[in-house]
Amino acid sequence: MSKKEAIVDTCFFNKLSNNGKNIEVFKKVLVDLDYKPVVHPYIAEKELDVFPHFNKLVEEGFIRKAEYNEFIEDEDDAELYEQYFQELYEEMREYLEIKGAQKRIEKLAIPKGQTIYTYRRAGMSLGDVHMILMAFFMRLPIILSEDGDIEFLRFVAERKLSSNSYNLDIYNVMDLIMMIAQKEDTTFSKKELEKVVLEVKERARLSEVKQVWNEIHSNA
Repeated sequence: MSKKEAIVDTCFFNKLSNNGKNIEVFKKVLVDLDYKPVVHPYIAEKELDVFPHFNKLVEEGFIRKAEYNEFIEDEDDAELYEQYFQELYEEMREYLEIKGAQKRIEKLAIPKGQTIYTYRRAGMSLGDVHMILMAFFMRLPIILSEDGDIEFLRFVAERKLSSNSYNLDIYNVMDLIMMIAQKEDTTFSKKELEKVVLEVKERARLSEVKQVWNEIHSNA
């Protein structure tokens, strides 16, 4: 397993690829940083399967769709996974309620005949819970996400599944762009990177990216 394999969520994929219009930008950014994208099977099947550009990248082998048996190997794993799923979801629901957040999620009630692996309902952050659990179960070091709930879920999961030998980093699209701006050996030119900033609708951060680039690349 590559130590640079990074779990990607739907929001991140769509933002960096400009909803599929700039797949080559998505690929170039991840290749430049030596990240190999992997997607949780739930997110692949319940969220990203409607995007032809996603399926094309899976077929090409650029994005890897993980299989459940990679991180749920037996009945004990399955029992733990389902227990943690319920606990993480409920803690997130209570946190949003106590915080008075604009976003609220309902109590988890899986309909008869469905499971946490098949149930899908928009706005409930079910994919986020699956993704954070996959990261901890597989000890994958990186999640690429645009969802703020992920940071809270990471905090809860660390408390329940803590390990001194494991560290999880969570980055969004602009984090990666700033990393590239700081790289001396990047495959991007300054103008190419500026164009990416505009395409992902982060014009307000453009001057910051330029400044960081200029500090590292004296011949810019």
